[in-house]
Amino acid sequence: MQNIRIPSTSKGAPMIKDDRLIFLVFSAQQRLRMYINSALTASGVRVTAAQAGILFLLKQKDGRTMTEMSQIIGIDNSTMTGLTDRLEKAGFLKRHADPGDRRASHIHITPPGLAEVDGAKAVIRRINEEIKTGFSSQEIEAFKRVLNGFFDKFQRNGAVKNQPSAPLSPSAAGGNDEGMAAEKKAE
Repeated sequence: MQNIRIPSTSKGAPMIKDDRLIFLVFSAQQRLRMYINSALTASGVRVTAAQAGILFLLKQKDGRTMTEMSQIIGIDNSTMTGLTDRLEKAGFLKRHADPGDRRASHIHITPPGLAEVDGAKAVIRRINEEIKTGFSSQEIEAFKRVLNGFFDKFQRNGAVKNQPSAPLSPSAAGGNDEGMAAEKKAE
């Protein structure tokens, strides 16, 4: 496939017409994550974008389980454990054993965690506005339709569309909408 260079309408490198949508989506996501993490660090925020997502969820509803949060965010339990371990070591959250289930623990945000999430929220809100800069409201709405279309085309639990999939647990079924609502509140 041949790429055609199109002059950029903004500062920087020329835009490339590229039909490799998966590559473009993943590259944009990676670049945005790196940009957010750099902006968080430059602003004195000590958490990463992924860690901030956990704190946003806990600020919205304290006492969630790691399984509940991993289903909402869409990461596996081992990744959630690592993120939670780092947040706990930094003093931003605490785990409390579930008296009814020894395998589960409830995660609670601490006062330093609340302060950290507020700092992250300000940075993420600013970057959200940066993303919109240079685009019309119609372009932003079209972009949001495309992004939301991913959720329709590619089921939230990772199953291939039109293929049998495992039923979602009640927390996962409503959880993704909760996560998007928590993210919206953070913006």
